[in-house]
This record gives sequence, structure tokens and C-alpha cells, in this order.
Amino acid sequence: MATITRRTFIASSAAAAATLAACSNAAETTDSSAQATRKVLRFGMGALGAPLDMQKNGMSVAGTLTDSIFEGLLTWTDDLELVPTLLTAMPSFEADGVTLPCELKSGVTFHDGSTLTSADVKFTFERMFNPATGAGNYTNYVQIKGAQEMLAGERDNLDEGIVITDDTHFSFVLTEQSATFIPSLGIFYAHIFPHEVCAAAGDDWGVGANAVGTGKFKLISNDEATEAVFERYEGYHGEPAALDEVRVIYYASASTKLNAFKNGDIDWCDIGFSLYGEFKDDPDFVGNTYPYLPLGLQFVNLNLKDEALSDVRVREALSLAIDRQELIDTVLDGQGQVPSGFLTPQIPGFDENAEAFAYDPDRARKLLAEAVPDGLTIEFRTRALFSTVAQAIQGYWSAVGITCNLQQMENGIFMSDWTAGNLQVLINGWFADYPGGDGLLSYFMTENSQYHSSFYSDAEFDQLITRARSELDEAAQAELYRQADDIVSRRDYATIPVAYPHYNYAAKPYVLNHKVGNMSFHMWNIDVDTTHEDYPKE
Repeated sequence: MATITRRTFIASSAAAAATLAACSNAAETTDSSAQATRKVLRFGMGALGAPLDMQKNGMSVAGTLTDSIFEGLLTWTDDLELVPTLLTAMPSFEADGVTLPCELKSGVTFHDGSTLTSADVKFTFERMFNPATGAGNYTNYVQIKGAQEMLAGERDNLDEGIVITDDTHFSFVLTEQSATFIPSLGIFYAHIFPHEVCAAAGDDWGVGANAVGTGKFKLISNDEATEAVFERYEGYHGEPAALDEVRVIYYASASTKLNAFKNGDIDWCDIGFSLYGEFKDDPDFVGNTYPYLPLGLQFVNLNLKDEALSDVRVREALSLAIDRQELIDTVLDGQGQVPSGFLTPQIPGFDENAEAFAYDPDRARKLLAEAVPDGLTIEFRTRALFSTVAQAIQGYWSAVGITCNLQQMENGIFMSDWTAGNLQVLINGWFADYPGGDGLLSYFMTENSQYHSSFYSDAEFDQLITRARSELDEAAQAELYRQADDIVSRRDYATIPVAYPHYNYAAKPYVLNHKVGNMSFHMWNIDVDTTHEDYPKE
């Protein structure tokens, strides 16, 4: 079997990206009469059903909206580069390894006209750790001194953890050395909010149009079920947006959204992997579809608390029984790659020398006969999103003599049972917030795995992740994550990676500079060619 390496994967991806970029930027708006035409982009997506507040909302797709309104101190670009946004430069720790001096850009204003200051930064993080807020996305920042005490209700401020010098200078002070803290400042959980406006909104912050940030677009309206409308923020502190207006149109189903693209009702949208095969050859999509590589994978989650799955031979057999290449070629229409671990090729720590997981049904039968001579019965659970992949896996397992009872669950019930640890075997997707091993592998730490129906616990694995979190040398940190991945996925078979998926989106030919950063569709650099014959004239 050929070895899949990070080098060959990245090389082929870079070539594809270069081709897409050339196509995406081929057209330019030059006609002087067209300059007066308002540049409007219509983006289609499913309704969030959650506030535009990433302290509370953990859905990656929400970044499509929130990243237009808000900004963090740093930002991960669509090319997965970490850059300063509200700071004048990339920060670095002092010699003590825990003090991080930061300088804000001067004169940055929020959409309400108020000026960004160090006090807004401190307020934002204090709000995050205030139990009354009900935030759920704070784990990346609990190293800030005083954060744990705030979460426990033992104090009401971060006076020792965010030390303000003046309106543009402040320092984070951590309780311990952390290699993940600076990268985490670039993800949407660390959006900075205006103190007075956010505090006044209370529980309504992020609900409807109650969202004020420093981003390239300001939110004009959001009925949360039909449409959200954004306009370019003329007071933006950097290069302004090219678009005059963005309309994010919500659709009840993915198929309805894709038909809206066919009908010309929207200009840009994601194509769910389950529908790619249905629409890829449609004349309205041919030439208008583009692949992108998310920082994650599709995998089978195993509940190791269950006695039937306690033997590693059973878990290895479950892996060997799956013909991943056939599944990718058929069910995923070729849009994926056979994995070799839990880390993906874009993430430091990916082992480019590890072979892709093998398909060997004969060895699977042998292992099952040794480990469970009376046979194995599995209760397999899925959501609609992964139903076709789950059905294929059910077939592979049945072929080696496993009784596999597959049930599709309503999304809310599935998520509740998954986090409560109630599911024996399930299929899911897991994606990192930025290209770092911690975002994927921390799933299996003893302290976390109980909330994912996994219950994996290995002291050596936990120690490797803990060491990696404080290792500031990037090469040494990557090696620690490589070793951890080897333990959880290639030694213990505590999980069964199924595919590194290649996702796709559709964009009309007049949409320029389109690109996807991880799994959020950003409007930062998007433009439209108003002279193109297909551009909708109002």
C-alpha cells in the first residue's frame, strides 16, 4: 500500500489552490459606469439558531457572520496565517514565559463610534469567565490569572491576569507557560466586545442585531430565520471591504440552498458533502465549484467504557473491516483521502511516514474470532449529516460478521446523548479551530473524553498533550503531538478515523477572491465584478 505523506498532500493542495486563485481573480471591474453599481453579495447558509456571540456559540459556521462583525486581537487568515488585527504587532512572552505585553492600534473604533481601549479587552475576558454570562467557550483562555477563580465564583475580576497600563497597553499574565494561548487569541472565541454596549445588552447580546464590533462590516438587521444584512463599515481601521453590502440568506435545508444557487437567488454557498454527488454534474454548478480542506476529519467514536469495546483487538478489527478508499470513491464521490491518524496533514505533528489505515477483512474476522468468539453486537448512532457514510460502514462491519444496529437520531438528541457519554458507537466530524494538534487530540484527554462518549484514558497520552501545551519550540511540540496521535489512533485504536474530507463550495463567476478559511466563509476580501453579464442588476 502506498504511503500517504504530508508533503505530497500539501503539494497537491497548493497546486489546486493556485489554480483556483487564478480563476477566482481573473475578472476585474474596470468599466467606469459600473463603479457606481452597489456591490452586493448574497451568501446562503442554514439558520444558526444561536446568538452571534462566540463565547456562547460553538458552531464553526457561525464565523461566517461573526467574523464580519467582530475582530480579535489576532486573526487566522484564510491562508491559515496568524496575523495581528487589533494589535500593532504579534505579541511575545517575556522571559518569565507567562507575561504577554500587548499594544492596541490607536484610533480603532467600534461600529457605534466608541474607541477601542484596553478596558474593552479586559471586560471581554471578564465577561467570558463570569458564570452569569453562561459562556461555554473559555477553555483556551483559562490560563489567565484569576480565570479559574472567576469561574468558581470566588472573584469578579481579572485584575491580576490582565494588567492595564493605559488605553492601548496591557499585559496578559498567565498562571503557567502556554504554547496554545497566543494562537487561541486568533480564533473567534476571543472576539473583543465594546464594554458599555455589550454590558447594556445583557443576555440579548448577539441576539438579533445586538452585535457591535470593529470588523469590516456592521450588522444592519438579523431576523435569525430569514436573512441577516451587513453593510461596509466606513470607519474601519484597515483596508476597507470591497463590498457595499452582504446578505446572508438562511435556508431550511441544504438542498433548498443549492437550488437557490441554481436559480440565481444567491451567489456563494457551501456544498455539503452528502449532496456533492447530486449537484456536481449540474450545468449550473459545473465550473463553479471549488474544493477546500478543513482542519479535521470524519471518524467513528468508540465508548471504551463499554465492555464489548474494551479489547483492543475488537477495536482494530472494526478499523480493518472498513474499506475507506471505496467509501471515499463512492459515498464521498472521491472527495477525501484515506487517513493515517487523527491529525490531518495541515497540522504540525501529522506523521508523514505513517501508512494509511489498512483494509483487511480477513484479519478483522480473525481478531474478532479471538476476542469475541460469541459474536459482537454494536449499537451504531448517526445524525442525518453522516447517514450515508454510516450506512456504508454498517455494511462493512456486517460483512465480517458484526451485528450492527444503525439508528439515525435527531440532531439535538444525538448531541445531548453524545456529550452525556450515553452512546456506544457513533460517527461524527471533529475540526480544529486553528492548525494546532491540541484542538484535535485534546478530545481524548481523560478530563475531556467523558464528555464525548469516549472515556479513553491513558496516562502517557495525557502527559504528552500536557507537555505539548507548554512547549514553545514548534518542532518539539509537533513531535509530542505526533507521539500522542500514534498512541490514541495507531496503538490503542481508541478511535477509528474514516476520512480526511475535501469539502466543496459553489461561487458564481462574478464573485472574486473567494476562499475558505478552515470552515468559515469570510467576506473580508470578497469582491464582485459588477460588469459581468451574470451579475444580478437591481
